[in-house]
Amino acid sequence: MFDRWLHSEQVQQPGGDLSYEALVDSGRLSENELLDCLGREVARNYIRPDELALVFDDLGAPEVATYVRTNKFPATTRVRHGDFGEIVTGALYRRVRRWCVPILKLRWKQTAGQAVQGTDVLAFRFREDPPVIAVPEVKTRATRKKALGQEAYASLEKVMDRLDESIHFAMARCSEAGPQFLAGHLAGLLRRPGHRVVERHMVFVHDTKTWKDDVVTLLAGVVQQRTELTVVKIPGLQDFVARVYKVAETGSSLAGKNSKEAGR
Repeated sequence: MFDRWLHSEQVQQPGGDLSYEALVDSGRLSENELLDCLGREVARNYIRPDELALVFDDLGAPEVATYVRTNKFPATTRVRHGDFGEIVTGALYRRVRRWCVPILKLRWKQTAGQAVQGTDVLAFRFREDPPVIAVPEVKTRATRKKALGQEAYASLEKVMDRLDESIHFAMARCSEAGPQFLAGHLAGLLRRPGHRVVERHMVFVHDTKTWKDDVVTLLAGVVQQRTELTVVKIPGLQDFVARVYKVAETGSSLAGKNSKEAGR
C-alpha cells in the first residue's frame, strides 16, 4: 500500500551533480488508509513482533498501548519528527525503490528519546557487480530553513567518512537476529572495500506549505559529487506525524492481541 501513497511532482532540475525528485500525495489512499499504513510502519520500526507478544503475555491488551508509548515511542516532537523521516525513507527505499534495507535501526534504541548513531538509513543492491550502497542523509522539517540542504550535505560528508562503522553495525544486527545471508553480504563489503559503489542520497521530509525550491538551488551550489535528493512533501506535517504515532499506538495494541490469541 505504501507505494500507492506518493507520486513524483514535476520539478526543474538544478543541474550539475545534483538530481532532484519531489514526491507528493497521490490521493489514491483515503486518510484512514494512509494513517493505518504509516502507523503500522512506525510500529514495526520500533518493535519486533516476538517482543510485543511477550509484553502482551505479561501485561494484557489494555496496558500495551501505554507500554509502547512510554517505552518505545519518543515523547518529544523533535525526536518523533527525526524518527518519522527515517521511517518514511526506509519504507521508500524498501517498498517503492526496491533496495534491500537489511535492518530497522530504531529497534536498537537504548531509550525512546535517544538516537542510534551512524547512518540514518543504509540501502543495498547486492546483485549488482560491484554491489551498490545508497547512503541517505535524512532531514525532517515542519518549518522553513533556507540552508537546510547545505547543512544536510555537510552531515552526509561526515557520515561517509565513517561508513564502515554503519555497515558493521548492520552486519552485527543481522548476525544476531537474521537473516544470516545478509550478514554475509555485509561482511563482504567490509572485506572488499574497493569492490563497491557508494551513492550519496538525501531525503527531506518537509511540510508542503513551508517548502521552497531555493533550498535546492543553494544545495546545488555546494554539491561536489553526484548526489540524489528526494523531497517528500506532507501538508500539516507536525499534526500529521502526531496522528500517525497515535494510530501506531492503537495499532500495536491490536497486533499484540492477535499475537496472543494466535499463540493459544
